[in-house]
Amino acid sequence: MRCPRCWSEKAYVHQSTGWRRLALGCLGLVPMKCRHCYMEFTVFWLATLGRQTTPPPRRASSGNTPPRPSYAAQHRAANQRDSV
Repeated sequence: MRCPRCWSEKAYVHQSTGWRRLALGCLGLVPMKCRHCYMEFTVFWLATLGRQTTPPPRRASSGNTPPRPSYAAQHRAANQRDSV
């Protein structure tokens, strides 16, 4: 789908919940979200036929590298080494 703000082809179906989902479904509208500019908009369901509307895949972390300690943790460790 094409985003109405930035015209990129990176819009996908955004999962809404609660009463908003029900109201949009009754009106025949599909909630969309742009991956490029993060704009949320709605389109008529016929406009989504034959178009790629799946959300982008999540980037998988390698899992092998431990998380890097924060700057504060590094600073505290350096001060503890200096004081001993």
